[in-house]
Amino acid sequence: MDILVFAIEDGRFGPARFPQMLHNAGLSVAALCPSDNILAQSAFLDAQHVLPRSRHIRSIAKALAAAIKAAPPKLIIPGDEQAVILLQAFAKGRCASLIGPEAKAVIAASLGDPRMFAASLFKSDTIALARTLGISVPQSVTVASVGEAHRAGERMGYPVYLKQSFSWAGLGVAKCDDAKALRAACKAARPRGMMVRRLVRRVLGRDWYPAVTAMDVQSGIAGSTAMVSVLAWQGRLIGGLCAVRLAKIHPYGPSTSVRLGHDRSMADAAGKMVAALGLTGFASFDFMVPDDGSEPVLIECNPRPVPVHHLGRHIGVDLAAAFARVLNGEIQAGEPQFPDRNLDVVLFPHALDRALHLEGGLLDMPDEDPGLIRHVANRTSAKGTDRPARLAA
Repeated sequence: MDILVFAIEDGRFGPARFPQMLHNAGLSVAALCPSDNILAQSAFLDAQHVLPRSRHIRSIAKALAAAIKAAPPKLIIPGDEQAVILLQAFAKGRCASLIGPEAKAVIAASLGDPRMFAASLFKSDTIALARTLGISVPQSVTVASVGEAHRAGERMGYPVYLKQSFSWAGLGVAKCDDAKALRAACKAARPRGMMVRRLVRRVLGRDWYPAVTAMDVQSGIAGSTAMVSVLAWQGRLIGGLCAVRLAKIHPYGPSTSVRLGHDRSMADAAGKMVAALGLTGFASFDFMVPDDGSEPVLIECNPRPVPVHHLGRHIGVDLAAAFARVLNGEIQAGEPQFPDRNLDVVLFPHALDRALHLEGGLLDMPDEDPGLIRHVANRTSAKGTDRPARLAA
């Protein structure tokens, strides 16, 4: 097997598009995920392994080890942050009695530099690393109490954002227009009974999940949200594409439509981060592009596929084909690959919502993989709405 895609969370559409993308590049693909995950619905899987419902770390380790043994992959692609945090734990030696040396070697090869695991996943560490590399980042302070947050807010000037270091899809982000809102956000991020919850999670074998992480007070930036989605190999940037948000689900949530293209400043910053993190595989870096025309500002890293990676072929940068070449030992020399044109796209599953269509834009519909469409339709029906795009997370 060439690739094993390991996913836990449903509603992640980036990894769900990877089986077809990699199949078209001549690669074999297996999946390890819950049976009701959208990834499991793809018609382009060569093998499928069911992840048990239990989130006990040993149950997951057994399932992962079995999937790797059944058809050893050359590389594992994590489909979401929970998959990333587990793979990092296994690479560090957790569940060593279940994850043998061969499985551990595959896992380790699929991730970046172990010394940089935190910087690839936690916002506080990402910002700190970027700052050392000379990359523009927002004014940001890590705080441990309401008092520290209040002092940071006063220094920066309101509004500010309170961000939990381990979060995604806009979760764990609160805009605070004044000190009262900031205090409320801090208390919501640190609810009572956390010590008891930590003990319960340990007993249940779910302490691998970082339920409590650093909080950051961050200055606001007036501008547009953008990302650079990349393919990396052992700390080298192979190629990537930029996506500037045109529309979104909610203020801090995922994009519904984007403008694909290339931005040299963001690509250069992404390349520095890839090298520093030692990344292998697919990742994306989020930026804010200030309205005043100043340098793009890096805000976070997503060390897993996002819903634009498969779209590069439409604008002159086929990341799947490049991935197949490097995976097969055809290491490319020269400069990274970037797009040679722009394209507006309504992303799946938002393309199912006719109200979101863009005149002249591409509708990203998996017509050759109808199981993905049926999965979204079934979720929509179950939730009693005819607006599938609003369900995406």
